[in-house]
Amino acid sequence: MEEKIKSLQYKTKANDVDEKGIVTVAVNGIGVKDSQNDISMPGSFNKTLKENIGRMRWFLNHRTDQLLGVPLSGKETEGNLVMVGQLNLEKQIGRDTLADYKLFAENGRTLEHSIGVKAIKRDSVDPCKVLEWRMMEYSTLTSWGSNPQTFLVNIKSATADQVKEAVDFVRKALLQHGYSDERLKGYDMELSLLLKSLNGGAVVSCPHCGHQFDYDAETEHTFAQQVLDYAADYQRWITQDIVREEMEKLTPEIRTQVISLIDSVKSEKKEFTQKGLQDLMNYVRCPHCWGKVYRSNAILQNTSEDTTGKNEPSVDTQE
Repeated sequence: MEEKIKSLQYKTKANDVDEKGIVTVAVNGIGVKDSQNDISMPGSFNKTLKENIGRMRWFLNHRTDQLLGVPLSGKETEGNLVMVGQLNLEKQIGRDTLADYKLFAENGRTLEHSIGVKAIKRDSVDPCKVLEWRMMEYSTLTSWGSNPQTFLVNIKSATADQVKEAVDFVRKALLQHGYSDERLKGYDMELSLLLKSLNGGAVVSCPHCGHQFDYDAETEHTFAQQVLDYAADYQRWITQDIVREEMEKLTPEIRTQVISLIDSVKSEKKEFTQKGLQDLMNYVRCPHCWGKVYRSNAILQNTSEDTTGKNEPSVDTQE
């Protein structure tokens, strides 16, 4: 089977930056199973770091049109992949990224990072174990390149206190010097959404692309009761093995809506009950990717729920 190029996001253990824009990043990736069930074995990066460092690139959010700087060196040490790079401070994107690293460091946080790799050699007994990678690039992840409204925190399960903390963090960002007008505009948009969410506004996160927006600012669509009733019968149709016959009885317009609602139930992992279907009766379209978004996709959840440990950075691997 031909190996494909993939992006691996690991938990960033530490990063260090100086005023000249030299950034050292240590990600926890050696010996850890990633989201695609691959395990980077010790030494799996040694060859590519030696032979390919001169051709590697350093991007923002894996966007090849947003080159941050140049990778200087890389090595494996103590279970970590350590990369050292020089930001291009002649470009605004480089100065903005330097300000981001400093801002996160001042608040005891780290930006996340991801690497673009292709498996070259796998263990013959356990193919999940990658013995050799080819590394093409690594990226600093901020998310504002593709979605300017999700670049600071993932507050999908946040409490009110956690949102307040995020608001304070954004306010500090607004006080930083050296940001471009575009970046400051992005921070201002994030702050507005956080405050609206904190005050009970229906700020939602698209489950398809992560875009955050005001639910009530978009046109809401509603399935007809007839569509709900047919969708509720879907499970019975499967049991009786009559799905095809029943679907063919429906008019093309109703059938399309029933199938759409059924697909939504499956993708949202709801049950084919009246309550489960009712939760999906109303939806809006994400202005970024046009996917369906429901009011239940609100970024601020019930504060009575236990959220211990849920405001960690979104990562594919943990120690």
